[in-house]
Amino acid sequence: MKQNGVESTELPNAIVGDLDSISLDTRKHYEGLNVTVIEDPDQYSTDFTKCLRYLKANIQSVLSVSCSTSPRFTGTHQTHSHDGEPCLDVLVLGGLGGRVDQAFSQIHHLYSASLSPASAADRPTGGLYLISEESITFLLHEGENTILTPGGSLLDAQPRRESAPGSKVHGCSDEETLVSSTVQQCYLSENVGIIPVGGPSVINTKGFEWDVHDWKTEFGGQVSTSNHIRADMVEVITTKPVLFTVELANWLKFAGKRV
Repeated sequence: MKQNGVESTELPNAIVGDLDSISLDTRKHYEGLNVTVIEDPDQYSTDFTKCLRYLKANIQSVLSVSCSTSPRFTGTHQTHSHDGEPCLDVLVLGGLGGRVDQAFSQIHHLYSASLSPASAADRPTGGLYLISEESITFLLHEGENTILTPGGSLLDAQPRRESAPGSKVHGCSDEETLVSSTVQQCYLSENVGIIPVGGPSVINTKGFEWDVHDWKTEFGGQVSTSNHIRADMVEVITTKPVLFTVELANWLKFAGKRV
């Protein structure tokens, strides 16, 4: 990663797992940098759930480090759950992609961790998001769900030019520059899918190019893929939990821009 034009390295708080695939040199490298390496040999849980358990058990220390190092956290306010535990949103980088069976495993854990009371006891209170090179994916619960998609109302504008915030747009008219300058602030692209991972569901949507009303979705039947965001806030009402996946803006994709 480059920060202020200088190469910088963000070290993890900890490395957690059964460590069956880590090389000795890699382990020694991080231990030499004072990174905590925790070997958990439990074969009845995956590295994913082991990391969630670690975050749950160390939530105060994780939050204190995040607040002291991130410019977003300039105050002391924290959101708490009903039982008084601080809320911690978890972003799983590389959560999808690669082997298909591992991708399904991640989706399974996302589903169970978000819904199962037993799984909830082993993870922090807060949102859980899978982030791949292309998309961000999370679970929508039964009932009404509102997703903020700033800039979504302009995603169908022409011409479509995407670049990192702060970069200049060259070779276009004033009108094109205005459109491009707005679109480049978007963190999401237009493509979205709503997947019925919780079983057959009936959904109602608002803010998409193709909205539906009382629309039954299920594997083996109808599944909503390749829909398009057309509002700065979209709504999904569902009778069962569904997976919501949306494409990242091109400037955020690893293949599109190295940061």
